[in-house]
Amino acid sequence: MDNKNTGSRRVRGHLALGVALLWLAGCYPPSALEQDFGHAVRHNMAQQVVNPQAGFAPQPAAGLSPQAAANEMEKYNKSFKAEEKKSLEMKLSQ
Repeated sequence: MDNKNTGSRRVRGHLALGVALLWLAGCYPPSALEQDFGHAVRHNMAQQVVNPQAGFAPQPAAGLSPQAAANEMEKYNKSFKAEEKKSLEMKLSQ
């Protein structure tokens, strides 16, 4: 009967330790990601307040010209094909 009582105490001790650890984990400071949560949404809402008609502007957003963007995408896609060809040549040579 004494063994049963000590086993029960041990279980209660482990349970109390688990609860204490969970309670302490709740006090841990937030990460950088959690601190920045929602910042992009607030920024976009502020931009809409500044200029609510920005979506109706006739000029496109600044960036690459369509031809330059197409060239960049073509180079990007070719970079994968070259690696694929090299790996096939290595497999065939072995």
